[in-house]
Amino acid sequence: MLQATASTDLSTTLTNFVMAMVGLSVAAERVTETIKQWIWPSGSPTSPRNAAMVQTLAIISGVLVSALSGLNPLSVKDFVAYQWSNHADWMCWCVTGLLVCGGSAFWNHLLDILQATKVQKEQVAYRTGPAPVADVPQLVVAAVPVPAGD
Repeated sequence: MLQATASTDLSTTLTNFVMAMVGLSVAAERVTETIKQWIWPSGSPTSPRNAAMVQTLAIISGVLVSALSGLNPLSVKDFVAYQWSNHADWMCWCVTGLLVCGGSAFWNHLLDILQATKVQKEQVAYRTGPAPVADVPQLVVAAVPVPAGD
């Protein structure tokens, strides 16, 4: 997803990447919150040790969600979804897990920035108008009368 091709521009590629990260981040947050409720049913942990355990749980949840999604948001070469023995897959899942464990708020904010940039770019393009078209000969079609009564 990180490589822009001839058919897509960089902003579209970045937007697609951030949207995938938002989805993975939300899923990882839900998994973390569910497990956290099983461990601490009375509420959030208060000690620093428990807070570190929650962050570790968030990282593990991010890696698992990334692995189970089958996505390759980092465009790692040699990636094959669900091939558990492939080292490229594990590298992609671990890096993606670290990126998504921080929470979806960061990715949502980044997505808002990218969308605002896209809107601003479109407004500038609209104000400047379309590019002038070179003179192209016009095809003139004349109506030919058809005799009646044949």
